Amino acid sequence: MSSVGEAVPARRWYYGWNIVAATIVSQIAADGLTYNAFPLFVQRWSRDLHAPISELQLAVVALVLTCALASPATGVLADRLPARRLFACGLLGIGIFYVAVSMAKAAWELIALFGLLAPLALCLSTSVTANPLISRWFVRRRGLALGLSAFGLGIGGVLLPPLIAELLPQVGWRTIWRVGGLAVAVLVTPLVALVMRDRPTKADGLAYLGDASEQRAHQDPLSHASGPGWREILGHRNFWLLLGIYLPMMAVYGGVAQNLPPYAASHGWDRLLAGQLLSVLNLSQVAATLALGVLSDRFGNRLPLVGLAVVVGTGAAALAFGTALPAIVLGCVFVGFGGGIFTLLAAAMAVEYGATGLGRAFGASMFFLPLGSFAPFAIAKTQEMTGSYRPALIGTVLLAAISGGLSLLLRERGRIGRAAAGSER
Repeated sequence: MSSVGEAVPARRWYYGWNIVAATIVSQIAADGLTYNAFPLFVQRWSRDLHAPISELQLAVVALVLTCALASPATGVLADRLPARRLFACGLLGIGIFYVAVSMAKAAWELIALFGLLAPLALCLSTSVTANPLISRWFVRRRGLALGLSAFGLGIGGVLLPPLIAELLPQVGWRTIWRVGGLAVAVLVTPLVALVMRDRPTKADGLAYLGDASEQRAHQDPLSHASGPGWREILGHRNFWLLLGIYLPMMAVYGGVAQNLPPYAASHGWDRLLAGQLLSVLNLSQVAATLALGVLSDRFGNRLPLVGLAVVVGTGAAALAFGTALPAIVLGCVFVGFGGGIFTLLAAAMAVEYGATGLGRAFGASMFFLPLGSFAPFAIAKTQEMTGSYRPALIGTVLLAAISGGLSLLLRERGRIGRAAAGSER
């Protein structure tokens, strides 16, 4: 009996979960002030930098556009270079960016910092780099691991705004950004760099799967192959299908989120209630990143994508036709789930291209993200022309229907068996 016990070591803590935790911390640090808390600073910037709010909103436009341009190259780096180096450079860049923002004297300086300094640092320290790293560490429970990592993008939008709203009148925006930059550079960067490792060792694999034979049986067949090139990625039908699925979904989610305060005002509700609705939407996104990861592991990605489109479309319809507060809250919950689609996008691309190709493929998909960024403007403009949000919100229902219809056409290669899912750690 003892020889058997020695041949099959007891499972221990799998180091891959440490990697997931490090990516969560990195994404909270990188995205927290840059995007999640951005709306809280706009009025102060408008007053102190003597610029209209509409001009300051160009900072986000510049950030999204440059991130899209930087994402494909960052994806290639994520497949080829050590993760520790990439995350360290990205977080140091974020720290420098935060401190630089605290020193801005004019609106154009702020826009330039968001458009030039922030994007590459953000790409290196968030999902474009994190997803391929996690894919190298996980074969089973990959969807859950990707969902937990994406948790870092959403939780910042839940935790940081109330804290910043409390501190902003007391210490000012310059102090908040300066302290944030120093904290990222001095505390977060060394911590994340210390934890980061590129891929599991054989001993890690035994902790993950139990014994060497089981490890070989469940090994990702592309985990040690060379990654696909651009021609192979762009030549795959599923790549374009996934673009057609996630871009409408993000248009619905982003369009509703950015217009939620004025939408609430059109119903006669105050800013406090509008902020609560926004928190509901963000909390729903956080829950979705975890739930969709679990569903991906159990059912693959096609059925969860179809179900997500139905849920988001239902939420958009509730916002379009609902008048009572309970219906609007339900609409925010359902539309908020759409923000979790990046978990399914990364999981589907991991199935399609393997761990060695996920960085390049995911980065390429982010190049097209600005196509969905015009939805907030389109919704606001439609409201200005018609006097109602209903026509534009009906349009978002149609976008969700397009996403669901394309999801039905998705055919995954199914390289990873699902039968063992119930026995995973």
